[in-house]
Amino acid sequence: MTEKFEASLARAAEFIQQHDDYLLVTHERPDGDAIGSIFGLLNFLHENGKRAEAVLPETLPEKYLSFVSSNYRTNITKFELAAYQSCLVLDTPNPARGAIGGGLKLEAGPPLILLDHHPDNQLYGMINVVAPNVAATAELLFMMSKKMPGWKVSPRTATLWLMGIVTDTGGFRFDNTSPQTLRHAAELLERKADHHTVMLEIFFSKSLELQQFESELVTHHLHTDCGGRFAWIYIPEELIRKYRIDMRDTEGLIEILRSIKNADIVALLQRSDDGYKMSLRSKDPRFSVGKIARQLNGGGHELAAGGRVRNINFNSAIEILTGLVRQTLNQNA
Repeated sequence: MTEKFEASLARAAEFIQQHDDYLLVTHERPDGDAIGSIFGLLNFLHENGKRAEAVLPETLPEKYLSFVSSNYRTNITKFELAAYQSCLVLDTPNPARGAIGGGLKLEAGPPLILLDHHPDNQLYGMINVVAPNVAATAELLFMMSKKMPGWKVSPRTATLWLMGIVTDTGGFRFDNTSPQTLRHAAELLERKADHHTVMLEIFFSKSLELQQFESELVTHHLHTDCGGRFAWIYIPEELIRKYRIDMRDTEGLIEILRSIKNADIVALLQRSDDGYKMSLRSKDPRFSVGKIARQLNGGGHELAAGGRVRNINFNSAIEILTGLVRQTLNQNA
């Protein structure tokens, strides 16, 4: 880690120790890292004598309910927002993705402290703790806790942060898994993180309806291009209705595509408002889906990102995406 990062991490730790009354927020459509980060930090602050509240953009997906350590809200008024001393913004690379409910913007609230690991973070906080080489924001929070002498990390907090690390590394399968990440996971286990529950709920608790939904998707809606190096699925709305699927429970769906041999880049497409939302994954550091996503009004990591196109039909959307993928594969082969 750089001296600049270490200094910002120490500064954030010092600020949190010296102040009180925090608002915690994360990004829209929160995933496992966002949820593990926000509830782990909420629990950490409460157990060490601080006042804090979490405001999420929506209710949680079912598979994360067993991890919720405290109550949370899904909206807040501008008067309530102004009452907080500071806002801890987790796993959120830009203010547009931040979600605090009621149509309020992050910029309208108290001073922001950012804790994030996205490489395209816009550094919009009073304190910016951004570490692209850290596997998960939950890992970053654990690193910060180690700079706070006398503050305890309880088994509940350790479990939440372990869950964030596990989900963002795909159970330590992805390339963002470093020796440091494994050491931090081991330290969380030493602090009595519930490894069994994390693995059971994240990887071994899929409903039969979701299994059937995934099976039909792969059987009837899988497409390949670029000589099989690009695989994609468009998720039809009628199939979602058929199996009564809550799309918030399909966070790991794209990994089915990533497991296809010889597919270097994969994508999931879904209708969204006036356009199409695209989730992208790459299996090879040479082929940056982060770069593709940034050309599609989105962003993210180099191997895991997402974008969106608006005001065009589906054929145009998939043509644009395929063209960008083909360009990436050909330029970096």
